[in-house]
Amino acid sequence: MAVISLGGSIVCGDNIDFNYIFSFRKFLEEQSKNDKIFLVVGGGKIARDYISMASKLGMNEFLQDRIGIMASRINASLFLGNYSYPKVADNVEEAVIASGSYPVVLMGGTEPGHTTDAVSLLIAERIGERRVINMTSVGGVYDKDPRKYKDAKIIRRMSYRKAQEMFLSRDMDAGLNLPFDLVSIKIAERSKIEICIMGKSIEDLKKAMLNGECKGTIIGITND
Repeated sequence: MAVISLGGSIVCGDNIDFNYIFSFRKFLEEQSKNDKIFLVVGGGKIARDYISMASKLGMNEFLQDRIGIMASRINASLFLGNYSYPKVADNVEEAVIASGSYPVVLMGGTEPGHTTDAVSLLIAERIGERRVINMTSVGGVYDKDPRKYKDAKIIRRMSYRKAQEMFLSRDMDAGLNLPFDLVSIKIAERSKIEICIMGKSIEDLKKAMLNGECKGTIIGITND
């Protein structure tokens, strides 16, 4: 069993990444023969573009979130196949029920105020899974933005408390682009779910699923 949150920026950066989606679909098809996978897909740049337009049109945060949710579900639909539940699940309960009959279940956003990362944590909490794999374009948590600073250092392991402190001052605006969010960390902490934040490599994903190897940052229980 695996719960995976796939960052929308991986799927849809400046353009939709056909080659990556094609390869990931092949991975899902192969894994579906022996495993169950919940895959939650983010909205990426296309969602942020729509949210920005909605804001300019005067729509409130609630409606902006709804638009972002629709974009994430469109992204998730690109991973539907004969190996999966035939539609993007609307909520966690539908996803859990569908997993009883299908090895792969796709999800996007569910409700305003919850990121797709939070959705993946809620799924894990619901089914009793103790680990979520969070695939991002950044590949981990750094001491500063690695896209701006070449000397940024990755943090290999951090506690829920440290993760919350790092993001406590951040606003949860619609379309906020962060490796994870405060709501997700709180869900993980209350159910002691470990989060592996890693990059986009499908080979690294296989290793994470097979033996728990995390080539990025692990957020969980520590002594700090």
